[in-house]
Amino acid sequence: MPDSKQVPFLIKLFDDESETVRATVLPKLLEFGESLWEHLEALDPPLDTTRQERLKEALEDERVRFEKANLVPFQPGQLVKHRRYGYRGVVVDYTEACEAKEEWYEKNQTQPDRDQPWYHVLVHDSVHVTYAAHSSLKADDSDEAVIHPWVTMFFDGPENGVYTRNDRPFPA
Repeated sequence: MPDSKQVPFLIKLFDDESETVRATVLPKLLEFGESLWEHLEALDPPLDTTRQERLKEALEDERVRFEKANLVPFQPGQLVKHRRYGYRGVVVDYTEACEAKEEWYEKNQTQPDRDQPWYHVLVHDSVHVTYAAHSSLKADDSDEAVIHPWVTMFFDGPENGVYTRNDRPFPA
């Protein structure tokens, strides 16, 4: 648990205009969780409403950034398995959110949340490439090779169940 004696100093640093300083302070403030607001109420002088709103907004942005940064565990070259359909594949590329057109998304039977990472996956034993949401995939620890005609176009390997991605761009 963070030290509550740090709160007044962290708030002073939060007020600094330097983005670098604020980027360092916000994760520290997030560590307090909901108890931060109790600590803020105890400040003398208390934070004015404008500063409280600015802090709330910055903390929410930081929380979302943190969650998104930690939501991308599948990297190009990693083997994955689709939770619902069971196919295996290798991640060739990803986007931070669904970039598919609305028409395509509406036809998707499961319609997972668009605001999460989406992966281009070369599907094993086929010529298909899927565009799957993070919530639809899980890690495939079988270490079995993926057979797909594009594997050698985008990867070296595999080695220990992971393919090494080359620098050839994946087509948009």
